[in-house]
Amino acid sequence: MKILRYITFGLVILNIPSTALSAYGSAVGALLSYTSIGLLALYYFLEQKTTPNWWLIIISILFFMIGGLQFKGLTFPFIMEIIKYFIYLICAYELAKHISTSEYNIFLLLGSTSIILEALLFTSKFGRYSGFYMAPNEAGFICILGYATTYGLKNKNIKLLGQFIFTLAGLLTFSRTFIVIWLLLNVISLKISIKNIRIFGLGFLIISTLFFIDEVVGLNNPRFEQLKSIVNNDGDVSSEEINDDSRADTWAMFYDDILDSPLIGNGYGSFTGKLGSLGAHNTFLAVLGEAGILPFILFMIYIGYLIVMSIIYFNKKPNLIMQMIGLSLFLMANHNFFTFYYVSFAAIWIQYQIYQLRNDDNEIEVLNKKFS
Repeated sequence: MKILRYITFGLVILNIPSTALSAYGSAVGALLSYTSIGLLALYYFLEQKTTPNWWLIIISILFFMIGGLQFKGLTFPFIMEIIKYFIYLICAYELAKHISTSEYNIFLLLGSTSIILEALLFTSKFGRYSGFYMAPNEAGFICILGYATTYGLKNKNIKLLGQFIFTLAGLLTFSRTFIVIWLLLNVISLKISIKNIRIFGLGFLIISTLFFIDEVVGLNNPRFEQLKSIVNNDGDVSSEEINDDSRADTWAMFYDDILDSPLIGNGYGSFTGKLGSLGAHNTFLAVLGEAGILPFILFMIYIGYLIVMSIIYFNKKPNLIMQMIGLSLFLMANHNFFTFYYVSFAAIWIQYQIYQLRNDDNEIEVLNKKFS
């Protein structure tokens, strides 16, 4: 079962089907995609089954049902996508129950290492790297998620090594979202221990490594040139350059469509680029814009619940709120919660960790009452 669990988890978290699709074509990509779903289903039937994830099941049913009412694409692919997603959703929750923090961290580390290897071995003319994740912002999410999980590790050396690799890989994506969240998480880490301030010192080593990689292979990235200008105090970087391609400008393009149909949305795929249009790059806007107010409210309650409970259990598991901050801010810059399985798995895993903590507290409370 452990081998099956690791293979299945690796296919999901390392985004192997999409990588194969890009590298070897649709036939291999589709084969691995269905293999991932098949292995998830096999693991589910072999593992002892417990309470399903009703939160996301209900939200997803409403999202696909209401969004499907106005869907303008091909019916068969849409139905197959829904079937695959619900098999994944039901089975992945059982998988999440058997993935420890250290195991999660290791797989995220493997994914992040692929970004560094791509930068070293396959230099891109675009100068942004994503490894197995095909797009730099998604790769940045994996790095920040992995960075957050290091605060749940007990071994200090492994924790420090992980922080170095996740940060270096995240910087190689040149994702502004990654940098903002990384700074925020490090400020929060000071509440755990003032000794965590050393990570800012490690940051200088990471920047030096970044400059070394640039000297060896050439990163060819305008944002890196901006960074070098800032470090060298050249004064050649304007605020317009740094804020170029702002997500806020993208979101604004969809506000009118939301106001036109706030109750039932504009149909599945209308805000996520599936119909050839520009995507909203915001999961919250996508849920509201595609399926209306009801799924949006439930989704906001779900994310809010995870944030609040993660804060409550900060002292026991500080990595949870750090992961939730990374996930929440990423969802504000990405619209693929329901289609990128490694994104929704992050929420599923955190949800079960909270369930375990609450269950432990209830057991302690029962024992205290019994012996009081």
